[in-house]
Amino acid sequence: MNGSAIYIWIIIVVMPLGLISCGPTSPGSDPVPARQNSSNEKTTTLEGGSGKPEEAGGNSQGIQPEEIEGLSGAPEEASSYPLPDLSLMSEDSFQRNAKMGRLVARQRCILCHKIEGRGAILQPPLIQVSMRRLDRMKTYDSHLDQLRTSDPDRYSSKRDLLEKITAEADVLRKMQLWLSGYLRRPTFDNSQAKMPLQVLKPVEVDQLACYVIQLAIEGYQQGETPLED
Repeated sequence: MNGSAIYIWIIIVVMPLGLISCGPTSPGSDPVPARQNSSNEKTTTLEGGSGKPEEAGGNSQGIQPEEIEGLSGAPEEASSYPLPDLSLMSEDSFQRNAKMGRLVARQRCILCHKIEGRGAILQPPLIQVSMRRLDRMKTYDSHLDQLRTSDPDRYSSKRDLLEKITAEADVLRKMQLWLSGYLRRPTFDNSQAKMPLQVLKPVEVDQLACYVIQLAIEGYQQGETPLED
């Protein structure tokens, strides 16, 4: 075999073997190992971004479930106001009068008050006025003691009704008696009363009184805000 033939044989056989042994990477370079997250590392994202979700049970501020009491529990009661005995409202006569009283209020009271979101704004919404009156009935006897001293003539003119109101222990029935006097003559126990004199039939007085009481109770049950003094 001459020199030219040997050279050609080396090119054809030996060089491909060298290329195969080198492989696709350059000498001395190792594959970069996949990065593993340490248990102490935290994922940080820009505010509003969509970063990697955190592990179940964690949160971004380290707040424990017992520290967020009230956020996902049962809703609180609408009102903490201590409601009086409501047995009066379960009577059939009261319920009938309250239904009719609502119609009377929508014809008469709506001229000055809002009722169920509709009506005039000359005076505060009727539900707020009713709630305030219910609250005042708890201390009404103190008002009468003051009236007896400051305005004896007014007290004497309505003594029978005022003493009847005082003798009634049930708050709702006390309020019903008071409304029977107030709706007939708003100034019967208070010379500063703002409501103008209403011309109502006796049956309308009874009906409206029941509706106002029902409205006051519903207001507290629904968490409405009573009118402030």
